[in-house]
Amino acid sequence: MEFTEILFIVLIFIWVLERFVYVETAQPRKEDTGKAFLIKGLLPTMLLCAILASSLLNTITDETTVMARFAGLVFLTQGLLIRYWTYFLTKPYFSRKIVAINNRPLFSHGPFRFTRHPFHTGFFFIALGICLFISSHWISILVTFLFVGSALHYRMSLEESVYAEKYGDIYTYWCRHRCRLVPFIY
Repeated sequence: MEFTEILFIVLIFIWVLERFVYVETAQPRKEDTGKAFLIKGLLPTMLLCAILASSLLNTITDETTVMARFAGLVFLTQGLLIRYWTYFLTKPYFSRKIVAINNRPLFSHGPFRFTRHPFHTGFFFIALGICLFISSHWISILVTFLFVGSALHYRMSLEESVYAEKYGDIYTYWCRHRCRLVPFIY
């Protein structure tokens, strides 16, 4: 086994570990169960589709790029760092549900200086890293944008509607000064 494969496995383990590290500390109000089931299942399903498409891409094409695998490790590491940084910043208000938590402030420091949804930015980078590493092909960037990007766009739209209702014009002003997902791009 190569060093890059061992590093990939370690990074995936750190990512799975976040499920146990990220404890829901906030007590949010109850959300709509039908919509909640759809939202909770959409991201993992789309990530699985992107991973399967990337592995299929790896079997179809003979061309592999070492730089794509290395970029995958970089994106995976970057995504993990962003997600853990955001969690430790928002720890008292952390929830996996899309609900407005009563005393949660609008953060303007840390990763929130650049993006409105740093958890999702981290998730997108992790998905992009996994797909790049598995496929070793640059086309997996497009695959990740199509599958994971569309699911994240839907989830971010729901979150932003909840926050716009809670914070009003302040949230609209706050959003104008931050990118939605990828800093300086979208």
